[in-house]
Amino acid sequence: MDETGKNPKRMKTLSCLLFIGLSVCCRADDLTTLDGKTYENIRSISLKPNGLFFVTGSGDLVQGIKVAFTNLSDETREKYNCDDYGIALANARLNPAIALNKNLAFSLDDLDAAKKKAAAEKKLIGFIMEWDTMFVPARPMGRGSDSGLAHFYMVFNNNLVLVFVRHESELDKVPDAVKRGFFGPEEGGFAPNMAVVTADCSKFVCEIPYGGDGSNGQIREQIFRQKIADIKKFIAANR
Repeated sequence: MDETGKNPKRMKTLSCLLFIGLSVCCRADDLTTLDGKTYENIRSISLKPNGLFFVTGSGDLVQGIKVAFTNLSDETREKYNCDDYGIALANARLNPAIALNKNLAFSLDDLDAAKKKAAAEKKLIGFIMEWDTMFVPARPMGRGSDSGLAHFYMVFNNNLVLVFVRHESELDKVPDAVKRGFFGPEEGGFAPNMAVVTADCSKFVCEIPYGGDGSNGQIREQIFRQKIADIKKFIAANR
């Protein structure tokens, strides 16, 4: 095994964010904001910087409207894929270059602090298996483990409390719940990958794999969406 090549059990293991103007809905609909304004027959709905953009009206009265995400109900944000996860996925799809470093997440040495933060913010913890060689400038939608690490970070950093785990020396030091992911059937033999557990690290939630030898941003996004659904289901069942 080496840090850049293949390994019998695991193949090569491997912020100024922008929002994407991605169309998320084309049908006409009505939308009511938290401050009580109602927009009828909205269409051409898309995510823009800090808000949901749409077109309303007809003829000479057609106008473009942008409503801040903070002025939308949780139900509306979920409906139009502009909840925190949807926004993070859209950010990553813009494919900016990111230079990660170890200080952008917790380490195992700081696990107690990660637990406290997760408990205080009512978040789960994501343990990302990585190699030190992955911390180089990379684009999240690309191929390769360095891009994979950038992708994991962009999508999950604001939604989970993240802990970096060194493949080189720390796999045997993670909590038992994390081992269920790292050494389970869904790990997939590639890094980066991530085990999601509860804030106290007592319960395993899900394992999020890298996506195989040909993994790229499109492949990972589909995996992420499936696993985000699992995370949301777990949170809903344990409120």
